[in-house]
Amino acid sequence: MKLNLFIIVFVLIGFTKVDAQVVSGHYGPGLFGLRSAHGFPMDWSYVNVTHIYYAAEMKDNDGNISTLSKPINVIANISGGIWGTKIDKIKANYNAAVILPFTNLAPNPETLELDPDNIGLGDIKVIPLMLTWNFKQFAINTRYAFWAPTGSFDMNSKSNKGKGFWSHNIGLGGTVYLDAKKSWNVSLMNTFEFNGKQKGTNINPASTHVMEYGIGRTFDEVFNMGIIGYRTKQIGDQKGVTLPAGLNDYEVSAVGMEFNYRTKSNWAFITRWYLEYDGVNRPEGSAIRFIFLKNF
Repeated sequence: MKLNLFIIVFVLIGFTKVDAQVVSGHYGPGLFGLRSAHGFPMDWSYVNVTHIYYAAEMKDNDGNISTLSKPINVIANISGGIWGTKIDKIKANYNAAVILPFTNLAPNPETLELDPDNIGLGDIKVIPLMLTWNFKQFAINTRYAFWAPTGSFDMNSKSNKGKGFWSHNIGLGGTVYLDAKKSWNVSLMNTFEFNGKQKGTNINPASTHVMEYGIGRTFDEVFNMGIIGYRTKQIGDQKGVTLPAGLNDYEVSAVGMEFNYRTKSNWAFITRWYLEYDGVNRPEGSAIRFIFLKNF
C-alpha cells in the first residue's frame, strides 16, 4: 500500500511588502516517503491525515535569517476516498482519488497571520490518473493531479482557506528493493507543479520542482522505518507583480524520519517528521504528519 500522496493542500507564502509578494503553489513537499512508488490498494480506501507545521524564521537570498513577526502555525486535516483497479492490458494498477482538506491556512497578500480557530474547507485535490507497475525488485509510479480553487479566497481577507488559483502537477518516480525479501527499500520521486493566475491579484505563481526520497527497512513485513527527505525549488519566475532583485527564487530542503505500521486487516498508520534547512526566500520550520488508511 502507499499512503504517501495525500497529505495536504499546504502552501507557505512569504511577503516583504504589499506590492512584492512571493506566492507558491499547492503542492506540499514531503508528500512521498518510504516505498513511495509501491502503489495504493485496489478497490476502495479511506485516508485521513493530520498535518502540523511551525516556522518562526525566514532566510533570504543571501542566507540572512530574520525572525517572523508572527510565527506560522498551519494545522490541517484532510480526508479522501481512493479507488483502484488493475488494467491487465498494460499490466498496471490504476488509482483515482478525491481529497477534501480542512485547514487554517490564510494566504492574505498583506499578512502572514493565521487564525488557528478559523478552520474551513480548502482547495479540493483530484487525482484522476495514477498508474503503478510493480515488478519483482522495483516499482514505477506516474500520476497527474490538480487542485480546484474551491476554498474561500479574497485578496483583502485575513481568513482565506484557498489559494485562489488552479494548480496542476505531474509526477514520476520509483522504489527499488535491495534484497530478495524486500527488507531494504530506496525511493525517489519527482513532481512538477504548474500554477494558474490568482483571482484578484493578477499574480501567476512560478512552477516548482520537488524531489522526495526515502531509505527504509521493513521488519516482519508490517513495520517499516527509515530516513526521508525532500528538496523543492522554484522553476522560472513569478509573473504579475514586480519583486525586488533576488526575491523571485525560493527553495528549501528537509530531512526526517518515518515510522509506519500496516496490519493484516488492511489498516495502516504512519508518522512522519521533517526538519527544514537551506531555505532561500522561504520560511524554515518543522512538520509532523499523522496518517491513517483503511482499505475495504
